[in-house]
Parts: sequence; structure tokens; C-alpha cells
Amino acid sequence: MRTLDSARAVVTGAGRGIGRAIAVRLAASGASVAVVDADLGGEVVPEVAAQGVDVMGLRCDVTDPAAVDASIGAVVDAWGGVDVLVCNAGGGTGPIHGNRASEVDLGELEAVLRLNLYGTIHCCRAVAGPMRAQGRGSIVTMSSINGLAPTADGGYAHYGVAKAAVAQYTRYLARDLRPHGIRVNSVAPGPIGTARLRARYAEAGEDLEAAGEPGDVAGVVEFLAGPAARHVTGQVLTVDGGLLGHA
Repeated sequence: MRTLDSARAVVTGAGRGIGRAIAVRLAASGASVAVVDADLGGEVVPEVAAQGVDVMGLRCDVTDPAAVDASIGAVVDAWGGVDVLVCNAGGGTGPIHGNRASEVDLGELEAVLRLNLYGTIHCCRAVAGPMRAQGRGSIVTMSSINGLAPTADGGYAHYGVAKAAVAQYTRYLARDLRPHGIRVNSVAPGPIGTARLRARYAEAGEDLEAAGEPGDVAGVVEFLAGPAARHVTGQVLTVDGGLLGHA
């Protein structure tokens, strides 16, 4: 059963890793997908098209509000609206054990806030108008278990703070848009075995243990985007194999 037939979806940070898995999963569920990324290299656009749906590839830096507005505008012009927005673009900077809470690099803090929090806000602001006009929509943001609980050593605090802000913004936005038939939820993954994260752990001389796969996150996003979650809004769902519960 294709649960998202005729839906029009936008997925940011869709060029690789988790975003790529989400874009393909939504397409396999029947949604037309606008693949948005600052770097559209790779094969994600033809991979989405192979699912038999319409696809757009849009090069966009989500930290630039004008570029975001232009990209969402292009989708609305082409498809008449947006039913699903997945704000996946994000990430951290610096060593995985760096940026301890007492020694946060302010430049790196600003960078992760602009990418994770501001980028999410830019995208949500851009789709809010079209979704209000059609009286429905589902927005899924991307937090992290680092945004829900601190790391064991107090490291990577800049990223955790940014993701905590994304989770709380999601709750506020859900309250704001609920009267308009728009649901807003967040996914908070634990370690996910993307090529990028495995490489970062290898640089630190560590193994990435107990990691999930991008498809694990994509399945939860598909649920939140679709009709099975019609009564779910303002929630932050962890995808961490129980890691947070054992912290």
C-alpha cells in the first residue's frame, strides 16, 4: 500500500545519508519528492525517479532564507503546493569529543545554530503559508538524542544545544499551526551508521557501536508524514534502539 500517493514532499539535506533514505522512502510510498541539498552530487535524484514518481532536484543552502523561499516557491509553482516538509539538513562541526560545555567554540556554536535551528526555521516559515492555504500538511524536523540528554562527558555541547532548540521550536510550531490542520513533529535519532559518521568516529580511533541505519529513521518519518499519524503532533520521537533509556 502506497500511503503517500499524490502527496507533494520536500526533503532537505537529501543528497546523502539519512536525507537520501528519507527521500527514497517517501517516493516508494507514492509521494512526489523535491530533493533539496546544497550539494546534489550522487544518484539520489534518479534513485527517487526510479520509484515512479515526479522528482525535482533543487540546489539550496538552508541557511540562506532567500534561497529557501525560492526553492519552496519553485515547488509550489510546479506542483501547486507542499503536503510534507522534512527538515533534515543539519549536522555538527569539530571533533566528536570537542566543544565541551565549558569550552564551547562560539564560532562553531553559531555555525551549528545557523544550519540546524535557523535552517529549520527558514524552511518551516516558507511552507507555512502554502500549507495554511490548503488547510493541511505535515512537517517533520530533525532533532537528536543529544538535544534531549547530554553526552556522558559533556562534549559536543554546541550540537546538543542546537538540536534541543529544534525540538522546542517544533513544539511551539505545532501549537501555532494546529488550528490550520498542519501537524508538526520531530525525530531524534541516536547514532546512525552513515558513511560520514562512521568516518568521523574512525578519525577519533573509535568504532561506531550500536548504530542504527538511515532506513530506521526514514521509516519513522514516513509514519509521521502519513495518515496513520493524523492525530500525532508536537511530539519528539527517538530512534535510538533504546540508547537514551539506558543512559
